[in-house]
Amino acid sequence: MTTPARDHRADHRWYMAGLWGYFLAAGIQGVLFPWIIAFVLHESSERLGIAQMFSMLPMLLLGLFGGAAADRAELRSHLMRLQTIAILPPLILAAFIYNGIITYELMILYVLSLSTLGGYIMPARDSMLSRVAMRSMGGNIQRAVALAMAGQFLGQVGGYLLGSPAEYVGAWPLLILQSSLLAFAMFTTTRLMPAPPSPRENARRQPFKDVKEGFVAVIKDDRIRPVLLLMFFSGILFMGVFMVLFPILIRDVYQGSSREIGFVLMSFFGGIGISSLVLSQLRPIRRQGRAIMIAMCTGSIVMVLIHFHPPIWGVDLLALCWGLAAGVSMSQSRAIVQESASDALRARMLAGFNLGTMGGGPIGSLLTGYVLRWMGPLDAVLVPAGLMLFLWASIFFLTPLWRIEAPR
Repeated sequence: MTTPARDHRADHRWYMAGLWGYFLAAGIQGVLFPWIIAFVLHESSERLGIAQMFSMLPMLLLGLFGGAAADRAELRSHLMRLQTIAILPPLILAAFIYNGIITYELMILYVLSLSTLGGYIMPARDSMLSRVAMRSMGGNIQRAVALAMAGQFLGQVGGYLLGSPAEYVGAWPLLILQSSLLAFAMFTTTRLMPAPPSPRENARRQPFKDVKEGFVAVIKDDRIRPVLLLMFFSGILFMGVFMVLFPILIRDVYQGSSREIGFVLMSFFGGIGISSLVLSQLRPIRRQGRAIMIAMCTGSIVMVLIHFHPPIWGVDLLALCWGLAAGVSMSQSRAIVQESASDALRARMLAGFNLGTMGGGPIGSLLTGYVLRWMGPLDAVLVPAGLMLFLWASIFFLTPLWRIEAPR
């Protein structure tokens, strides 16, 4: 009696289900964490900036090691172990809050633990995408990346929606929900096909050598390097806006709370998800570098318009427009890496690219907290807008990014 053939398309469905579960949980955390810091604990903009820096820093610093571990591991079981551990931090924090214990230091420990695990989970999940695309989507990397981007950011939007009533339902029920979604993501990983590592000349584990090998490959690649430069410096300029400036703007200028924070984040990340979903249904973009650079201009325009103090619904609308453009730049930059990376180095090259593109976030969050204190929210938005114009011109004249095209 023969075993029925496996439907390889099911791999992509399970992968996307797990992606949705993981980023629904991340969206809840994205609203809950700054709300507790700024509204429950009433911390200053500087302290919020430091907290948001810690929410990203371990994931970035450990991402290269996570990529090295993923390149040497059987990806399915590796992801299952990591996601099982990730279920615990929200449950532990929920128990503390339920018993009336909540401090700034406890929140830092909570976010450090999840960020540390994220440094290993994200490279493994990104590397798994290429395996799934080859089996389930005929090797169409651009479409696989665009669909994954859409699932990631629309999942975050759903998480923001779930987290936005925090002021009414309290933090601990939402933390239990976050933990449940992470458990669902772990379950979906058990349904994927095994993904053994590619054969290597040196099978002995050498973490620091592996990390160096992946990072050097990213820096030396002529297609990836200019994208990395633009994304790194734009991360310094703009990631702090979302992590620090928007929560303070909503608290101090618009007198809002968790609901308003959730709406503005939903607008931005919903825009990314929508544009990524549309891109997945279109023909692959040929002039990828040009698309990335044109899309990057939108953030500066949005910041200038926010300076003129639009109504809160106007801020949401501007965030949506910015997200639509960001979906183009993010999906195309990620597709360039997926197309350029080799199987043996893919997880490390993706981790190195993540370090470069997201590495500006902790720096931007820290600096934004102090710029806010010095200038106030409405004037502070002009700083990244002005610096972005200088960055754009430098990338245009000094690198070949404008001329980069997709491989035929």
